[in-house]
Amino acid sequence: MMRNPMLAALALLLLGPSGPVAQETSPGRPKTTPGSGTPRTTTPSAPQSKPPATKPAGQTPAETEAAPKPKPLHETLRGYLRQIKGVRLERADKDPNTIVSHYTATNGETLDIVVIHSPRKKMVGLYSYAFGNVAEARNANDLRALLLNANEALAFGSFFVDREQDIGLKWSLRTETPITFEAFQTVYLGLAAAAREYGPQIADCMKDKAKEGESDSTPPPPRDDGENGADSPAPSKVTRERRVRNPQ
Repeated sequence: MMRNPMLAALALLLLGPSGPVAQETSPGRPKTTPGSGTPRTTTPSAPQSKPPATKPAGQTPAETEAAPKPKPLHETLRGYLRQIKGVRLERADKDPNTIVSHYTATNGETLDIVVIHSPRKKMVGLYSYAFGNVAEARNANDLRALLLNANEALAFGSFFVDREQDIGLKWSLRTETPITFEAFQTVYLGLAAAAREYGPQIADCMKDKAKEGESDSTPPPPRDDGENGADSPAPSKVTRERRVRNPQ
């Protein structure tokens, strides 16, 4: 107990009543209240930047408009034929999808092969009509048997007889996938080789038919080539031109 009451009262005024002392906070520290826990602070987030727009893969619209259009298939096929050694082309007719070519082999033999593109059927056909007509055969059954045996042995092409009894050789390529020069050249030369191999055998079936017809009392069968009449063209030419216009 203090001796002087006046001194005790002065000390009470200076020190204040006993009890919890309020916490002071530093200027940079957030104030807390008892029981409030750790103060939550929010930092303003930086604005998110949008990723740069990516250009679509491939050509730009300007480049697409400037890109050249693909060549028609018949122009591509003409270019392929010009690259094959020994091939000569006729000038394009009214129908550009019909290409008449003349192939000369190394031994000097010549062969006409017609290339026809049919957009509707999505097909390119190669045709050769250099084998005569079934009506000219000494024995039509033997000739047909020869053609059937040839078809079983051929790697490229197949022989056929159309409605006018003309004998032809053909091979077809589908156009759903691009036709390369290598594939086209292989088929073209394979067809020409088949014609050279079996052409003489077919010709043997026709050989000496005119003489046999003269010695026989039965007249030779009629031919559908317009041979009656002085103004009719040569039979071989009629057959080739008819096949170019309407191949089977």
